Amino acid sequence: MCGIIGVITNKENRYDMVDVINKMAAKIRHRGPDSSDIYFDIDNFLYLAHQRLSIIDLSNNGKQPMNSFRGNLTIAFNGEIYNHKELKKKLDNQTKINWKGNSDTEIFLNSIEFWGLKKTLEMSTGMFAFALFDKPKNKIYLVRDRFGEKPLYWGFAGEGSAKSIIFSSEISALKEFPTFNPQLNIKSLDSLMKFQNIPSDLTIYKSIQKLKPANILEIDLSKKIGEKRPKMYKWWSYEKLISSSIKNQLVERRQILEELEKILTNSIRAQAVADVPIGCFLSGGIDSSLVVSLLSKIKKDGINTFTIGFKDKSYSEAEEACKIANHLGTNHQEIILDQKDAINLVHKLPIIYSEPFADSSQLPTSLICSEAKKSGLSVVLTGDGGDEMFGGYVRHFLGPRTWSKIKYVPYPIRSLTGNIIHTLQSKKIETLFNIQKNNLSKKLYKISKRLKYIKNYDELYQSLLMQDTNYLYNDEIVNELDEPLDSYYDQLSSYPKCLSKDPISRMMYWDAITYLPDDILVKVDRASMAVSLETRAPFLDHSVAEIAWKIPTYMKVNKGEGKLILKDLLKKYIPPNLIQRKKSGFAFPVSDWLRGPLRDWGESLINKKNLNQYQHFSEKKVIKLWNDHIDLKADNTEIIWSILIWQQWLNHNKH
Repeated sequence: MCGIIGVITNKENRYDMVDVINKMAAKIRHRGPDSSDIYFDIDNFLYLAHQRLSIIDLSNNGKQPMNSFRGNLTIAFNGEIYNHKELKKKLDNQTKINWKGNSDTEIFLNSIEFWGLKKTLEMSTGMFAFALFDKPKNKIYLVRDRFGEKPLYWGFAGEGSAKSIIFSSEISALKEFPTFNPQLNIKSLDSLMKFQNIPSDLTIYKSIQKLKPANILEIDLSKKIGEKRPKMYKWWSYEKLISSSIKNQLVERRQILEELEKILTNSIRAQAVADVPIGCFLSGGIDSSLVVSLLSKIKKDGINTFTIGFKDKSYSEAEEACKIANHLGTNHQEIILDQKDAINLVHKLPIIYSEPFADSSQLPTSLICSEAKKSGLSVVLTGDGGDEMFGGYVRHFLGPRTWSKIKYVPYPIRSLTGNIIHTLQSKKIETLFNIQKNNLSKKLYKISKRLKYIKNYDELYQSLLMQDTNYLYNDEIVNELDEPLDSYYDQLSSYPKCLSKDPISRMMYWDAITYLPDDILVKVDRASMAVSLETRAPFLDHSVAEIAWKIPTYMKVNKGEGKLILKDLLKKYIPPNLIQRKKSGFAFPVSDWLRGPLRDWGESLINKKNLNQYQHFSEKKVIKLWNDHIDLKADNTEIIWSILIWQQWLNHNKH
């Protein structure tokens, strides 16, 4: 796992480019502190830099940027190729290569040299974002993995003849380029408020984009920068995988369980290969528990596991995780996130996440990554991707129940009901509907506010996914937005034809192409790489996705319960009483803490002076939101957290 930087400029650029590249690389040193190097092609004014976190082949033979065995290709690679040993065997059977070491990058690069980029990508299993310089073709390729586990930002800097193309693993490095354009993208503010993240391919800056998952950006170096926009295309299709898998659907439960266990075990075995210590995050949930269970079967020398706990037992999963760890015999560490930790961490968020990011579980995720690194680990396995593949989010099983009850209710009654629910204080809602402290009351708030507008199942899903926030902006901002998220909404209206009669599977598909890469994987990548820790997600092996879509929906989600088939498999390793409980995840009591230990921080950002400094929001409306939350008149946690993150990021990044 590493960090990459690249610049394509021209002779009009009068800067000391080696000095510039070094400054850019220094900004992402945390992604790869073990070594660094620079490659430049003076004929093309091309500069590549690499910060290495050594995981496989710790010697200098794994240093990058790296040249292929024939010298035609140069790569700056971030990620891991899990089946690199298989690729090497195939290469050795077909050609003679004088190997310098045994790093996965060297094997992957020489595979591209021998078989070509497209074929090698199709043959490879892994997570990655890389820049490839093809000298004979005089082209640069920027490439991102299937599900978007690793990030890659790119854009233009400068104007006219001095225009440059810049790219990196994080925006913080790009900002060091002398002609970087810091103009904010107000559309991204709106997306942050609605989704708690900034979706691909937007970023917080107008001049910079995120490369979307499974995409290639092809840059022709023979053309002048700005003369022709780089070519972008997909190298892998999740839609085709789904369609192909459903055509070959399995129906016999025993066969499904055997195949699923075999494929998941193979994925975990491949991802457990490293020349450094390895461990697992164990939340106590289905996904991470299954990963640890199957890894325990593979590794007999004890596994290091970590979980986050809270003094508030209604949020904490630590007790359940500890029971599972004891049953499996892992070396378990429980980390309690206390108020002091939260206060210290919250001020570091603009540094950890170099663009605004407002999923509040970023705090416990950052803490558990930090503690895992302090314990001596460099790699951890996670359960990420299980929810999207097997129906694990509340909306996947709450949605069918809700729609079955409201679809026959006329609009006027829906509207009235929604208004009544939405005016209730959060404490009263929890009492009235017998809801304990969890996400259900927040989901009910979201649904209630939109009952008047929901016309079908898919609109119900979208209402659960986003916040209605247009009313918060100043008039100038509203005018500037002008339907800002069309491309994002397009993703939420298109889907494989085979899912036309399966709304639950449509939710899982949409979650995998939006929420997973834009929220979950961003949260984990930035939190882990901030402390030079590599995370790996066995569920995101495309072979696991294939088996997941071969399983009928009713075996995954049914009668108000999700991940049924995973639970059946997990019962083979863990007693049922340890796994039959409500989903919590790495959530923390942010609603209460905003009224307590984080209140001073919040009030320092939500006040007349701070709000008026940037003039994005209506001061009166935001302060009312805050006061209503503090006074327990409403639970405004999600939108308040997004506003706080935005205001704090602006304070940290004054331009």
